[in-house]
Amino acid sequence: MNSWKVINLGRRVIRRLGISIVGLLALVQVGGTISTAISMLVSLAFYALAFGVKFAAGFVLLLLVHELGHVAASRIVGLKAKGPTFIPFIGAVIRLNRVPVNAKMTANIAIGGPAAGTLSALLCLAFYLWSDSTLMLVLAYTACLLNLFNLIPCSPLDGERIAAAISPRLWWIGSFVIGIVFLYTYNIFVLIIFLFSLFELWRGDEAQDDSYYQLTATQRLKVAWWYFGLLSVLGLTTLYTLELLK
Repeated sequence: MNSWKVINLGRRVIRRLGISIVGLLALVQVGGTISTAISMLVSLAFYALAFGVKFAAGFVLLLLVHELGHVAASRIVGLKAKGPTFIPFIGAVIRLNRVPVNAKMTANIAIGGPAAGTLSALLCLAFYLWSDSTLMLVLAYTACLLNLFNLIPCSPLDGERIAAAISPRLWWIGSFVIGIVFLYTYNIFVLIIFLFSLFELWRGDEAQDDSYYQLTATQRLKVAWWYFGLLSVLGLTTLYTLELLK
């Protein structure tokens, strides 16, 4: 009799667990805002276990600002974006409703993330200078590193999409840089990015027709101005915050 009670209890638990999982999946599909909120909370939980609640909350907000920069940029060029969806220890992604028509449009969307991320780094630094909060200083430094890393011109980072509008030859430099970063950090995620970038170099630009990369010199210069401008601001801010952390 007791064994049957245990079996029945197990069935009820499994049934309710299944209903909960189905309900959660349905909830994620309801809309972009709900999906974003759920994935943010999941990422927050993972980061909190690894780094503590305060830093985790700040880091997730930095990721959110970065991705909202992409969303805003996509709206400016006439596309709609869904998300962002957060993936613990990888970052976050957005989904576009259609493919950009050329490398300039893709670059504009890619620039939006690091541009917003740079503003978040400067804002955190300003809060530190005003409040002397170590947390704000650490978040400013983290935002700088996060967005500098994203600007490395190799797939699947933002820098790869930006570099495509300047010169695809920058991809070779990006793969070399990410390889150096791996030798310095021995991080498994950096290794995956490095291998992915090598695969993309081997595959080349066969997925796009020639018209995709046909841009005017003015268009390329505008993208280059944004790209190297962001690199300069982030680089100088990184050095400054690093000195403050010592």
